[in-house]
Amino acid sequence: MSDSVSTPSAAAQATEERAPALGRASRLSSGLLLLAGWFGDAEAHRVTLRRNEAVHQLRSLSYPYRLPRYPGDEGRQQTLIMVALPGKPLRRGDSLTIEGPGASLQLGWTELKRSLSDLREFGRTMLAPMQGENRACAMTFLAGSLALQPRGGAIQLSETLLQLRSGLREHLPVYQHAPDQPRGLAVESIMAVDDRSFYIEGWVRDEESDIVRVTAVSPEGDRAQLAGNLYRFRRPDVSDFFSAGVLSRKETNERVGFICFFELESPSFLSTEWVLETENAQGDALETQCPPVLRDSKIARVRILNDVGRERIPNDELMENHVMPALIRFQEHVEASIRIESLTEFGEQPESPDISIVIPLYKRVDLIEQQLAEFVLDPEIAEADLIYVLDSPEQKDELLFLASRLFPVYRVPMRIAVLERNVGFAGANNAGASIARGRLLMLMNSDVLPDRPGWLSELSRFHDSTPNVGALAPKLLYEDGSIQNAGMRFHRPHGTSVWLDDHYFRGLHRGFPAANVPRKVPLLSGACLMIARSLYEQLGGLRGVYVQGDYEDSDLCMRLNELGRDNWYMPAAEVFHLEGTSYSADMRGPANRYNGWLHTHLWKDHIGDLMSRYETPNGAGDAS
Repeated sequence: MSDSVSTPSAAAQATEERAPALGRASRLSSGLLLLAGWFGDAEAHRVTLRRNEAVHQLRSLSYPYRLPRYPGDEGRQQTLIMVALPGKPLRRGDSLTIEGPGASLQLGWTELKRSLSDLREFGRTMLAPMQGENRACAMTFLAGSLALQPRGGAIQLSETLLQLRSGLREHLPVYQHAPDQPRGLAVESIMAVDDRSFYIEGWVRDEESDIVRVTAVSPEGDRAQLAGNLYRFRRPDVSDFFSAGVLSRKETNERVGFICFFELESPSFLSTEWVLETENAQGDALETQCPPVLRDSKIARVRILNDVGRERIPNDELMENHVMPALIRFQEHVEASIRIESLTEFGEQPESPDISIVIPLYKRVDLIEQQLAEFVLDPEIAEADLIYVLDSPEQKDELLFLASRLFPVYRVPMRIAVLERNVGFAGANNAGASIARGRLLMLMNSDVLPDRPGWLSELSRFHDSTPNVGALAPKLLYEDGSIQNAGMRFHRPHGTSVWLDDHYFRGLHRGFPAANVPRKVPLLSGACLMIARSLYEQLGGLRGVYVQGDYEDSDLCMRLNELGRDNWYMPAAEVFHLEGTSYSADMRGPANRYNGWLHTHLWKDHIGDLMSRYETPNGAGDAS
């Protein structure tokens, strides 16, 4: 018997290439059908289902590839097609039509049923023979099935894809941690920002050659290339560990640590079985298992905020490419979740209030009593639309019980809106503004206490008599009566590019003459700020991109300046501000550091011009 392999003639092979045919079919899930065969040389196909005389166009994804069949040839064009079935699975009498450029194939129920195979068998016969690179691409394609799968079956489908990945993935040598290893990598944490975006931290090193590939592989088989986007930083602990190795030739200050925000084409729902691969310029490759994915968004946000402090001055590469996109994505999800779970009224609400006072409450619900004890002395408050917004909904029962005890004592009409979840300073204010009834909004912290009655009408009269007014704020005082701020400005500390907010006349006596002149200022504190509700709504309220509660007010004032509006400081109204007591300050430092950088990043082309217009030689701002 001859050992030679018979190869079909070119004409026969060309004819075979042109003939559409189904090879095998399998079910990825009850609603997803996987087809492999010869459906024409196309990147996309149109798939229709005929059922009971009705024709349905189906959602589908296609992946063309070449599978070698004969020694020396490049293989015949084949295609994987995923099809999302409507409602019930395929049944007797159904037929599928697959159309591509110059090719059409109709598959009846009998042919489809005959071609169906177990998914493991399908993988062995149709996927395993692919070359390694094609298999990796096929796994990425299969991971795309999660975009077609209804959310209810996503976890089960993810587990199915993990089984396929285990059999198809090109496994690399697993890194063994030892000081004499010339190459190494480790993942110390991987955090889910959402189903498609992740934030990974660890280290990678290679003493023999440059690292050219770092790839994160999801449990479902999707792949993200990280090498060109890693933020690298020094890890003395890692460098010291390897400095004892006989092969170590690098200095101990090498940048082996990495941080990376990355996105997948397809969602990933499983928290285990993530793999990180690395390869150097010589082709030497390693892999390591990742720890379970952290999916608690609150904990993940705190950890990412802590990365802001890795450098004395925030590193623009780290912030812009990794920290900012992750935190903005978190904040977008928070904004999308802003909903009022309940609204409770205490007392008879004013029929046509001119002013709505919006006061967020977070944790410190006891502060409501201090404010009500002051508000009861001011008859103007009873005529206003007073709205408390609870941003820590787990305290709902505590707050409503407290309010039910306090209202009979102080008789100040109010409404209490309880949010479904914690959404932060901007979200709480925006939620309150969404139910406000007044023409003017008074944004106010729960640790602000008026000095005397009449302050509200002082502000509203000034607002209505001032052309082109944007926002307006009173004088803020410390408990001892000294000035906390008389309007605000921006300043840039020496050696940094970040603009920080600063207070005019901080610490001076409340009677200091220059601090008792109404004037335009660059920005105002959101602790106590008045603005027309229509203007607030026009701007979309406070922007939710900032974390926890810093720089939202500065951002609002910058947007008002951009509209050509003037922000005014009005000293005839005075309030005490017990600064920093209205919310937990456990993350105030990292959040403030990030928010300051973000505000500068968003407004850096405008802040300098703004300050040059407002600053005067005595540093008191424009008194015009």
